[in-house]
Amino acid sequence: MKFGYFSMTKVVLSYSLLLFILFCLPVNLMALSSDRDQPINLEADTADIDDLKGISIYTGNVILTQGSLVIKSNKLTLYSDKNHELEKAIAAGTESKLATFKQRPEGKDTDFHARAKTMIYYLNQDKIHLLKNAYVWQAGDTFSGDKIIYDTKNETVVASSKKDKEGKPVSSGGRVKVTIQPKKKNK
Repeated sequence: MKFGYFSMTKVVLSYSLLLFILFCLPVNLMALSSDRDQPINLEADTADIDDLKGISIYTGNVILTQGSLVIKSNKLTLYSDKNHELEKAIAAGTESKLATFKQRPEGKDTDFHARAKTMIYYLNQDKIHLLKNAYVWQAGDTFSGDKIIYDTKNETVVASSKKDKEGKPVSSGGRVKVTIQPKKKNK
């Protein structure tokens, strides 16, 4: 199959960027192993807990902590299975105050941070979906887009930009953006 010079260059650059992102960005979000053994602490203005359905809704300046994990949002909905084990957390922010996520990855000396209008954290699948105005950072490296999905178990990331009805990026502000700090050289 023949490719034009510019088409082949785009393919090589796209593939190279993807590999660079997968191997160089701090996408290993595996939390400190002790986090899951810690109690979950919640603060909110209101709480609506339905044990039978396994749904808890917290609203108003919500703060969830568990070990090094901290989620802050305007509204937090927690879903538990029949054994009362937490399966999913949906943190919703507002346009002016996005939901935030912070956690110390295993073996790292800096916290991983994320913010988005909506965050869906699938605990059993080790996945975090950041939706609308998504932004992640750690140790000076940044990643932003309209939607970012991290699979922490397999150390993969998928990001996409905001699209119009024709599938084209809405504006330069809606594109996926990456900043990677240079590695420090040993002396």
